[in-house]
Amino acid sequence: MKRSTLWLFTLLLFSLAAQEAGARTVRLLSVGNSFSRNATRHLDALAKAGGHELIHHPIIVGGASLELHATKAQAHEAKAEGDWGRYADQSSLKERLQEQPWDFVTIQQASIKSHDYTTYQPFGSWLADYIRQHAPGARLMVHQTWAYRADDPRFTQPPKSEDEPLTRAEMHAGLTAAYEMLAAEIGAGLLPVGDAFDLAERDPDWGYRPQVGFNAAKARHPNLPDQTHSLHVGWRWTKKDDRYVLGMDGHHANLAGEYLGACVWFEVLFKDDCTQLDFVPAGLDAEHARFLRATAHRAVAARNGHAAVVESLPGLVAFWDFQEPAGHPRVPKAGDQTLLLHEQKGPVERVEGGVFGSHAARIKRGQWLMIKRNDIGPLDIHGPAAEVTTAAWVWREDKSSWQAIAGVWDETRKKRQYCLFLNAPRGTRADEMVRYPLANRIHGHVSAIGGPTPGEPFCITYSSGASEIPFGKWVCLAMRYDGKESRVYVNGKLDSLEHYNPFPYPDGLFDGGTDGADFTVGAVHRGGEWGNFFGGRLAGLAVYNRALTDEELERIAIPQP
Repeated sequence: MKRSTLWLFTLLLFSLAAQEAGARTVRLLSVGNSFSRNATRHLDALAKAGGHELIHHPIIVGGASLELHATKAQAHEAKAEGDWGRYADQSSLKERLQEQPWDFVTIQQASIKSHDYTTYQPFGSWLADYIRQHAPGARLMVHQTWAYRADDPRFTQPPKSEDEPLTRAEMHAGLTAAYEMLAAEIGAGLLPVGDAFDLAERDPDWGYRPQVGFNAAKARHPNLPDQTHSLHVGWRWTKKDDRYVLGMDGHHANLAGEYLGACVWFEVLFKDDCTQLDFVPAGLDAEHARFLRATAHRAVAARNGHAAVVESLPGLVAFWDFQEPAGHPRVPKAGDQTLLLHEQKGPVERVEGGVFGSHAARIKRGQWLMIKRNDIGPLDIHGPAAEVTTAAWVWREDKSSWQAIAGVWDETRKKRQYCLFLNAPRGTRADEMVRYPLANRIHGHVSAIGGPTPGEPFCITYSSGASEIPFGKWVCLAMRYDGKESRVYVNGKLDSLEHYNPFPYPDGLFDGGTDGADFTVGAVHRGGEWGNFFGGRLAGLAVYNRALTDEELERIAIPQP
């Protein structure tokens, strides 16, 4: 498949996801400077145009760096009544973080420093920890700011230091590398506004091109150079005393740049397609606005990569990508963001390498992640017509039998509903309802009664695949229940095994009630204690409240080069 076809396919998936998104309320706390003000100026209007609601509190300090926001918060911790630890409105970062159940909190670097990663740390990591401590339910996002305009004095005058970028393209490359490194280190998502600016600047038809031969020293008011399609404020006349002065602002976004930035934020935060919106701010050409919306859409789709496929399918309850550092709840990348996975038995290590980002979670035997029953909400999938699909991107490390990957399953209290298991020593032959030896397979457990299968000491209603699951490589393992049978899939393919997979089970899923099973990842409760521990890495986990089709399961599997 050609690269262009893949790109169009990704855009289609993203558009389908947007159509399924429905109205959303997003609570946003942006911690930044004038660039975050630029990028969010039209966000509320876009949200309303899309049928959504935005609750936004911006923290803006002109020219503020990560260091400034971090040192202000540190000063507040040292002396809460001190002025330095507070912003102009007398609030502190801690107070703002605790003010609402924020869905997203964003941070960014000062633009002049954005190309230089040595200025990001240790402040970026400190802020990330502080935000997660005081707003644990928020998804942390890094706002990738944009490069200055091609004719900004930074590029037209001699550099002030050796590490200064010499061109717009160099600045974009530097800031992109730095923002990507920060996002990877702190386990945050990325708002690719800088990417969108770069795409627009390089477009042969819509990109800004400085007017050749313009001489600022000889310009006379009110004459200005041709600045068609500029995304930055650029050249402008201002009145000082009794005369006009020509100045250049190649840093801040103008109306078009602000609209472009807001479209990127809209797509990322609302999981919706900005190309379908009809809001255009007064003064912006409709055709230019259409191009800017399409450009924002491209930038977000390119960053979303394979995650866009997972997020695009209807019925998504939650999708975790496990980018967060150890010691913090795992927040869904998509779906219901209240579904926080909490660590049990110590911090769950974050390791390099993954499928949906730079990292994965490494769960050691004896550890697990959990959402308490009172908080599982839409993960409580039950009833005679219930359907569920659970997909996990797994790197197997442990040889033990009966490893629970994810589900709502409590054997001790007879509160079984559904669960994806790895390496049961036996599989149930459906036509005989007798278990025979199997090893290293994947299993999709379902129960309509909560307790053991009648006449058996355990629940034996589960499908078992034909393939042995390998060690030391990423594998997409999935179970699907459609109300009629349980099926398991390996890397998107039905792992068919006669009499074992599919496994007929038309009885539905047990309703555990208010005191039913927790949602657990890496363990279940059995025999009066926690056990059936998983040992290995998780790069992603997705739960859908319907049975995905075979085609859909193939699409969400690990992408092949």
